[in-house]
Amino acid sequence: MTDLKRWLIIFYLLSSSLIIPVYSQEIPYPVSNTGIYSYLDELAANQVISINSAVKPYSRMYIALKLREAEGKREQLSQRQQKELNFYLKDFGKELNEGKDWSRRIDLLYYKDSLFSITINPILGGEIFENSGGKATYWRNGAEAWSYAGKFGFYASLRDNHQKPLLGKPEYLTTRQGGHIKGSNDWSEMQGGITYSWKWGSAALVKDNIEWGNNYHGANIFGGRNPSFVQLRLHISPVKWFDFNYFHGWLNSMVTDSSRSYYISNSYGTKYRRVYHKKFIAANMFTFTPLENLSISAGNSIVYTDLDIQPVYLIPVLFYKSVDHSVNSGTDNMNSQMFFDISSRQIKHLHL
Repeated sequence: MTDLKRWLIIFYLLSSSLIIPVYSQEIPYPVSNTGIYSYLDELAANQVISINSAVKPYSRMYIALKLREAEGKREQLSQRQQKELNFYLKDFGKELNEGKDWSRRIDLLYYKDSLFSITINPILGGEIFENSGGKATYWRNGAEAWSYAGKFGFYASLRDNHQKPLLGKPEYLTTRQGGHIKGSNDWSEMQGGITYSWKWGSAALVKDNIEWGNNYHGANIFGGRNPSFVQLRLHISPVKWFDFNYFHGWLNSMVTDSSRSYYISNSYGTKYRRVYHKKFIAANMFTFTPLENLSISAGNSIVYTDLDIQPVYLIPVLFYKSVDHSVNSGTDNMNSQMFFDISSRQIKHLHL
């Protein structure tokens, strides 16, 4: 049985065993679109809303509900914050079933009925940087779409990125997102997936970015600046004071496995076909909210290689370093991590 078949069976069993009345629908909102994330963080620091900002991306529905929460406290917002709220509601109002008077932003295609909805839009943008050291340009183009059908969500986003010079190199101390470079400074980034939601959680198979850890200039648990990768996600929030997140991902090691690599010959000649070493990652995060505006999070992760997918790392709630001691007993252990995150917004206008 192939790794993909195993994964699909696990995903089917996970989702089909949790068929209860739907409460929300899940479409992750890209962490690279930082505007809405900064806005929600500002509202949370002002104690207008409460959020768990240790784990991103948020879903579009989560963002929409927080905007509705802010809408109910509009008198606490400044004029600039109210204008931003109006701006974002034009888009995220789609998730809130707004009435006929709702001012919706213009989409290339938007359709919604009692069961199904779809949105399609082009992507086009750019930036120019210039100082005494010279000039840098960045522009992107592509398209994105997302859809809801009952308990399921579907989304896809394709962006071609063009950057000159390449500012996302590992040796540069920047927060620019990187990619698998084509030629000298271009790369494409395909993201998307399928999600399944129920009243207190969701499961998903996606190719996407993640960002774990509260921060204002780059998260130090998972930074979200690496190329997206395929992952199985699980999110559970059965009560207001507890939130759980887990993912298992398939990474690109970029390390050639010479025992599996080979030569191929065709009309273009003979070429060495590199096959990379297998590489996987699993991580979880437990978040508790003992007091309003105080979140305490703890979790662990492991990056493992050499082996096929280990079912034990598909168990979301384990301490993976201890598991590694048994899976690789008597040999060098894999790369495991522990992390903690404490976020306090109990003093108005101050986020610690």
